[in-house]
Amino acid sequence: MGALRGFEASARRLSFTLAAAELNLTQSSISRQVAELERQIGTALFARQTRSLALTAAGHRLFQATQQALKQIDRAVEDIRGPRNAARVTITTYASFASLWLVPRLAIFQREHPQIELRIDASDRFIDIDVEGVDIAVRWTRAASLPSGATPLHDEEVSPALSPLLLERSGLALKRPQDLFHLPLLELDESMPTSASSAWPRWFEFAGVRAAPPAPRLMFTFIDQSVQAAVRGQGVVLTRTPFVDDLVASGDLIAPFPKLRMPTGYQYALIANVNTRETAHVSAFCNWIRSEFARGALRQT
Repeated sequence: MGALRGFEASARRLSFTLAAAELNLTQSSISRQVAELERQIGTALFARQTRSLALTAAGHRLFQATQQALKQIDRAVEDIRGPRNAARVTITTYASFASLWLVPRLAIFQREHPQIELRIDASDRFIDIDVEGVDIAVRWTRAASLPSGATPLHDEEVSPALSPLLLERSGLALKRPQDLFHLPLLELDESMPTSASSAWPRWFEFAGVRAAPPAPRLMFTFIDQSVQAAVRGQGVVLTRTPFVDDLVASGDLIAPFPKLRMPTGYQYALIANVNTRETAHVSAFCNWIRSEFARGALRQT
């Protein structure tokens, strides 16, 4: 088992040194573990190069099987060790969706299902949920790229929004889309692959404005950064559904042109791990998140 863990870490990082640091062992220990594993199997698992490692065909095959098996073993042990053997659901999604939509709603799920423990992996790292032992992924993707077995949740649209404070301070009536030219525009970094579908020039064209908009005053890497800047009154954000609906319902932002929502061609989708999706706790979370999208904006009561 130790040799398999050493091999899996080495294959994932393609480095005996990095694998040793991860497992708190010496580099020579990891190297010996892998060598012994190769001796037992009877074939090389790595092509050892001067400054790097590369998996052989046999190594790649064993890595896939080992990674999945170790994830399942670790998860089973973790579940057994958990408090009162709690039913756990692990969810992966990107950080902006987690902070702006999912986390504010989790109290609702916890009231309805107090016996279910949730773990949120909020990062922009794309993972194989079956291999890494994650139960549910909420992903943002083009409809044509929707993975097999995924459940569409929401077709994304973008619309301008600004804080009531900024609107009051500006003294503008905002009767036409081009009136936004007089306010600071917030934008996602144009180098990001997701920004082209929701950029200001495209929205103004969609709204029938032919003049070129002014250059954005502030640019951000992540959606939640631009939204928080808008809430603080730093400018107008071109934000996405379903985020804008929650922020308008809470009074944090105002949508001056609620009917001018531009489709981006992207959608949110739910993907459940084939190994756990039929369990009661995972099924409960899937049903809940679908119902939350159907319910719409999260209003403060």
